[in-house]
Amino acid sequence: MNKPAENNSPVSYKPPKHLRAEFNRMVSDSGLSRNAYITEAIFGGTRHRPAEQKFLGRILGMCGLISDQLREPSFSSNEQVISLLEQSRDELIKIRSLLMQALGRRS
Repeated sequence: MNKPAENNSPVSYKPPKHLRAEFNRMVSDSGLSRNAYITEAIFGGTRHRPAEQKFLGRILGMCGLISDQLREPSFSSNEQVISLLEQSRDELIKIRSLLMQALGRRS
């Protein structure tokens, strides 16, 4: 079987008319050049839209606050409540870990 010749000509992308404004806004919001934006969108896999990034960051912060509050409960006399709080804290740790992964951050 013959191997196809390598094509070194540039690749261009022209979004459909009805998507051009959104595409231009997304490129602008990303802070990247068009070429870098398309490359990141295809091969990066970790880039989020600014609104998603802000939302995920907010949830991550809320999880941290809840986790801190559950770390030292003030009603330690009730063992069932303590057990429930510890389970809740463990779940928040899992949620935080998944959010950190989605944001491309290290925990």
